[in-house]
Amino acid sequence: MHTKLLNRIHQVDALLGTRLHVDGPLRVKLQHAQARLPRTLRKRAGELVQAQQLLQNPVLATRLDPARVVQTCALLERHLKSIPQGKYRRRDWSALIGLAAWRVLLVVAAFAVFAVWIGQGADRL
Repeated sequence: MHTKLLNRIHQVDALLGTRLHVDGPLRVKLQHAQARLPRTLRKRAGELVQAQQLLQNPVLATRLDPARVVQTCALLERHLKSIPQGKYRRRDWSALIGLAAWRVLLVVAAFAVFAVWIGQGADRL
């Protein structure tokens, strides 16, 4: 039973990585996916992290409610499968392009300010 639950949690972990494009262990993935998951799902996913830790020890695993873990996994899988493939990858690329455009705009503005400043100095001579 414990290995089935651990396998199910690992499946959700892998699905988080592929759909939300986050890396690392489950806890880190959930921290990086803060804005990409609804609040209720984030809380339920936090239970998976605790369940994963409890399942490592057979004595502590008896405290765990397996039905709740399976229900949480199903809920997260359903939500993650509803996310279009590559949605957040596109968002990351568009943010990167926007950042590059912002930096170019700042350089052009700084150059314009510098040109005006140099032009005013030339008038005084």
